[in-house]
Amino acid sequence: MPTDTVFRVSTYLTLALSCLCIGYAEWDVLPEVGFIAFATLIAFAVLFRLETRVELLSITAANRLGLILGLTTFVWGGGRLIWEKRHNEFQNMSWPLMLAAMFGLLLITAMPAKLARREKHAGDYWWLHGMGLVGVCLAGAIAEDPICFLLIVFYSVSAAWSLSLFHLRQAGGAILPVPGKSIPTPIGSVTAASGRQLGLRRAAGFILVAAAAAIPLYLITPRSPYEKLTFGQPRVEIGFAADQMTDLNQTGDLKANEAVAFEVTAEVNGHPKTDLSQEQRWRGRILKQYVKGVWRDSPEHRLPQIVPSTLYPIVNPAWSPPNLGAGQFTLTFTVPSRHWNGFHADPIVWAGEQTSPIATLTPSGLRGWRWLGDGSFFWFSDGSLLSNPLPKEYDTEAFRYRQEWRPENDPDLSPPFRLAGLNLEESLRTIRNNPVPKVKEYAGTVLEEMIRDGKLPAECRDPIHLLPRVQFHDKVASAFSHHLATTPNLTYTTSLHREMKNIDPIEEFLFHTRAGHCERFASALTLMLRSQGIPAVMVLGFKGCEPTEEPGKYVVREAHAHAWVAALIQEFEPPTGTNQLVSRWRSLDPTPISSSVEENKTGNAWTQPAVSWLQSHFRTYISEYSGEQRRRALVELATHATRIENLAIAVSLIAGAVLLRGLLRHRRRQLTPRPSPHAEWFARLVAALSTDGFKPTPGETPLEFATRAAVALRKNAATVEVAEVPLDWVEAYYESRFGDKPFPENRRATLESRLEALIAALARGY
Repeated sequence: MPTDTVFRVSTYLTLALSCLCIGYAEWDVLPEVGFIAFATLIAFAVLFRLETRVELLSITAANRLGLILGLTTFVWGGGRLIWEKRHNEFQNMSWPLMLAAMFGLLLITAMPAKLARREKHAGDYWWLHGMGLVGVCLAGAIAEDPICFLLIVFYSVSAAWSLSLFHLRQAGGAILPVPGKSIPTPIGSVTAASGRQLGLRRAAGFILVAAAAAIPLYLITPRSPYEKLTFGQPRVEIGFAADQMTDLNQTGDLKANEAVAFEVTAEVNGHPKTDLSQEQRWRGRILKQYVKGVWRDSPEHRLPQIVPSTLYPIVNPAWSPPNLGAGQFTLTFTVPSRHWNGFHADPIVWAGEQTSPIATLTPSGLRGWRWLGDGSFFWFSDGSLLSNPLPKEYDTEAFRYRQEWRPENDPDLSPPFRLAGLNLEESLRTIRNNPVPKVKEYAGTVLEEMIRDGKLPAECRDPIHLLPRVQFHDKVASAFSHHLATTPNLTYTTSLHREMKNIDPIEEFLFHTRAGHCERFASALTLMLRSQGIPAVMVLGFKGCEPTEEPGKYVVREAHAHAWVAALIQEFEPPTGTNQLVSRWRSLDPTPISSSVEENKTGNAWTQPAVSWLQSHFRTYISEYSGEQRRRALVELATHATRIENLAIAVSLIAGAVLLRGLLRHRRRQLTPRPSPHAEWFARLVAALSTDGFKPTPGETPLEFATRAAVALRKNAATVEVAEVPLDWVEAYYESRFGDKPFPENRRATLESRLEALIAALARGY
């Protein structure tokens, strides 16, 4: 049976890992819990040292300690809730999440009180393991990252070990039963086992059996179509549909979402295009209105109406591809229905007097998208922007359409156009509006520094309005974008925090935290341009793509979600054949180029490969495990399992394991001493005396046992003549066992006859 020390080590280790899981998971929610978890680990170490050296608390005293700790936790929790309500510090945390976090704190504080009991019975250990398991489940529901996953794995292994030892000690009678329950009969094989056993073999067997059953079952189980049940905490992740892309008040650590957002296939004259730029931007939504850190689509505020350099593109349901010129190729999109508005290669390229460059693939053929008059297109070509229910040809799980596109000489410029419309000034006013005065102060300072350093000409600013002249808007916009992307004072991070929530997030970003993700950089540039009279909007979409095994086919993941700026550059070019200047949209990306690379470096050169491997596999098989990934995993498993070399390796490993096991058994038989026949003789003496109630006590030597039996036999007249038989028998046993003397046959016969006489005398006397 395992020793008490080994059992206590396993129990304390399991509870300590549970506290670590809770403290780590709740660090971002309630940082105090992390410090209390650390204090609890210190309390565990102290209790482990004192448990076998001093007398611990009685049941009553331990219950009082638990009550005091529990009441303290409730008082602290009530104060914390009041403080949260007044200060609204954790904007991402709902009340259910906070209550769950406080329940985790209650579990942490209750464990030491339970361990401090003087005499713990089986029910106490079940309570301790139950609290540890609930705490780990709570941690798994709050946190979802590789570190927490590893802590849970370590806890699971330690818990299996501790419960195995608990079973062995309970079966051996070493653990008190629950009060009121009968004491179980000790199992002989357990009580006779060596105290040096660690119970690792039995625990490892349980773990291997559970893993062999659970892992294949997990791999083949379909992913639930419903969202993960959480405590109300929004998932702060990199993705197009994530709230933090429009709400800059969101805080927390952004998590990479490797789910596929959409697929795109590139073709040139029917042949796969395999050199699609990995820096390609995919436009999604245009955001125009900024209010207190939140970007809004604002449908009532339309973008300025424009007229292409010639005529409006023709809307023709019988769609045929337009001729965009040299370098034209076709992009075919397959977008899930959750992204119903679709995505396009940025900037959208069109040609006057020709059909729309975008068309939907329907069972009845290609249907061209409708020109909206502001440089964008919508996928209903019949003039209806909304239809409920959707036409059957659009009501599918995947939305498929194609875009004819070609790269411009300047890939950040849209085709030329002229501004038009009766409400032109009103629409321009909307995208010039800057509601954050401190941003104008920052932009003005940057503009002055650029003029002083010669990066911009002195005449670029109007001396009356102190704003850049229209003809310099493009240079100023590009200079501002370059400033944000390269200044060392501003850094990229996916750890989003708010330190001064009484001010606007962009003001805080530019003047205080000076760190943020792409939405903060893009928002800052948009407002800086507006503060200088340059119309600008923020664009949400994706940047980048990954080639697949199929030539010309690419996937764009949610982790590629990105934000940038589109600035309206008025009167951009001199007149060409007309008396009017044309304008363009200029795409600007102010996010530092090395942001994604630098942010992902979470370790040094030695640990980074292991960390990257762990993060990749955790996302693939745990956090983002999908039906497609399940299919690929099963295909890869079947492929690897049927390869000749892998089968040969598996057979060799199995044969080697069987051979090694046989050798170890043979070696063990050789090293195990054969039982001495004299030990069997002593066992016969014990069996004979047991009829009279004589049995060796724990720790009693054979001579002490024989002496005690002889004294008792002398007191009985029926056995007085054979009272010396136990002493003679033990004396002969010692001479043969330890004196290395030969045992003559006549001596054996005498002892045998004397033992028979003792048995007979005992039978007569009782």
